[in-house]
Amino acid sequence: MKKTWSFTDMNGAEHSIVYKNGFGNKLIVDGTVYKVKSQNWFINVLDYSIQIAGTDIRLVVLGNKADVAINGVYIGSGEKYVPIQANTPAYVWVLVGISTIGGYFVSGLISLLIGITMSTLYVKHALNKKTGAVIGCFIGCTIIQIVLLFVLSGVLGAVGYYG
Repeated sequence: MKKTWSFTDMNGAEHSIVYKNGFGNKLIVDGTVYKVKSQNWFINVLDYSIQIAGTDIRLVVLGNKADVAINGVYIGSGEKYVPIQANTPAYVWVLVGISTIGGYFVSGLISLLIGITMSTLYVKHALNKKTGAVIGCFIGCTIIQIVLLFVLSGVLGAVGYYG
């Protein structure tokens, strides 16, 4: 995934910002490469800050959605910058771990991927202070993973995998 932004600083100079995700996350500002690392093992969470010409630039990534905040305002959405890690309650990170690791142990890789996908919603809703939505998404994810377990066990049992 590659995302590109540009902005003009207070001196009138044009700057380009590129975020590349793949085998390692990279932030490229005016040709200078910064290697950035996710703050979470399970989902891609970045909140990286640099200063250019007196301008505070923050790359914020949650899952596969990326945006850049310039002096406290996101370029893409125009919303006010909110730090991810500081504003995400600890229970949300516990739910992320349960959904991903627990999902893997319940019904394998497919369930792990479902857990990772749903976990981005947990963090997004937590940042918007929607606790009910976080719990609802977690319950929905758990139900999907359990149903998947029964579907897989029925399919594998039908083909004689278990005996």
